[in-house]
Amino acid sequence: AEFYFACKDAGIKPIVGMDVYMAPKSRLAKGEDREAAQMPNKRLVLLAQNQEGYKNLCKLSSIGYQEGFYYKPRIDFDVLKEYSSDLICLSGNSRGEIAHWLEKFGEEEALKRVREMQAMFPERFYLELNRTGGPEWDRINKFYVEASKITGTPLIAANNVHYIAQDDQVAQEVLICIGSNKTLQDESRFKLGSDQFYFKSGEQMHQLFKDIPGACDRTLEIAERCDVKFKIKDDSGKAIYHLPTFPTQNGVPVTDDIRKRAFEGLELRYKEAAGRGETVPEEKKPDYVKRMDYELGIIDKMGFSSYFLIVMDFINWAKDHGIPVGPGRGSGAGSLVAFSLRITDLDPMPYSLLFERFLNPERISMPDFDIDFCQERRQEVIR
Repeated sequence: AEFYFACKDAGIKPIVGMDVYMAPKSRLAKGEDREAAQMPNKRLVLLAQNQEGYKNLCKLSSIGYQEGFYYKPRIDFDVLKEYSSDLICLSGNSRGEIAHWLEKFGEEEALKRVREMQAMFPERFYLELNRTGGPEWDRINKFYVEASKITGTPLIAANNVHYIAQDDQVAQEVLICIGSNKTLQDESRFKLGSDQFYFKSGEQMHQLFKDIPGACDRTLEIAERCDVKFKIKDDSGKAIYHLPTFPTQNGVPVTDDIRKRAFEGLELRYKEAAGRGETVPEEKKPDYVKRMDYELGIIDKMGFSSYFLIVMDFINWAKDHGIPVGPGRGSGAGSLVAFSLRITDLDPMPYSLLFERFLNPERISMPDFDIDFCQERRQEVIR
């Protein structure tokens, strides 16, 4: 989102995409599979054409982190095929899928892989040409030009940018050395191979690829095809938050569901308080009901009913699985609805805590529950 709106502010069309790591075999094959673990990950570039493409990017990213993580988040061709719709695929850098097959298995097998990618991304697969000075690109570029003639796969000009200006090359190498605990004098250190990995102008790119007609212009074609739009404000200027709808039983409206759960939860809280010898006086209960109605009205008006139920759901899941959860802190502790749904464990009424510090219709912003999970098992909740 930060990238998207920074582009918008600068008058640049944002192209939303992902540089993905492809597992050598299955995304599920990790350290215990020694053969697969020793094979390198390959890379592809995926660009979202529209909102559905963006959703597929999100799904692939989640699968990469939740199921395929082994040093890097990885996916495989099974899930890529499943979520390939509305995505444009680029062949990637010198460690890309096609380049890998060319290096390891030769031109015939690499050509088969090009056709497989074409079938997976019909009219949405492009071969990237790079002229950044790396010796490996001489063979890759030559093969891509021939593969384009044979298969009809379009060629595009790319540059694999690692720094802004050409003068930044030395600083980039120093940064790599710091990250890998090497020195500039160490001959074994990783090197990009040239000073051409900088952000070139359109004129420079056209000059560099003048012998490949259309290679630069097709990058504009891709830009035109990519049109992801995030609507964050309505016509009145009010913020719009894109949240999943909580699945209710029998399809009842989410506002009815949260009301039912909140009041049932409040009754249970009354009983628990009485069991501790902290009975809520009967004359105080109308104040609780009034406060509950007030909070539910604001939650509904601001469109956050599903948000409360989603938070309730994963907190309950953690507790049901024996994962310690904190009692709640911050402004969220001022919500009686949160207390009734067991998001928090502090009754705000005896302490006159203000709900408006958490959710205020006069200052519309995304509510933010501060929740603490056991550090050792937090990842289970995220998954």
